Amino acid sequence: MAQGKRTNLSGAQRSDIWGRWKAGQSLHEIGRAFGLAHTSIHCLLSRHGGIVPAARRRSQLALTLVEREDISRDRFRFVDS
Repeated sequence: MAQGKRTNLSGAQRSDIWGRWKAGQSLHEIGRAFGLAHTSIHCLLSRHGGIVPAARRRSQLALTLVEREDISRDRFRFVDS
């Protein structure tokens, strides 16, 4: 069985695909608009059950880049109370 090529789509393209899907376009119509097979569109949509995934957000508990650099260099900032 031959394996297909992986389709690399930009974030804007993925957003457009989801918008077209929500507007009621068929997999074939969306595929034609992007020059892809309808099966490629189906794989993208079925991965999330046909429901637009929520936008990813970094947790407020995650360290910032500066904090991670300080820890890696063993430098800590002390705040006077």
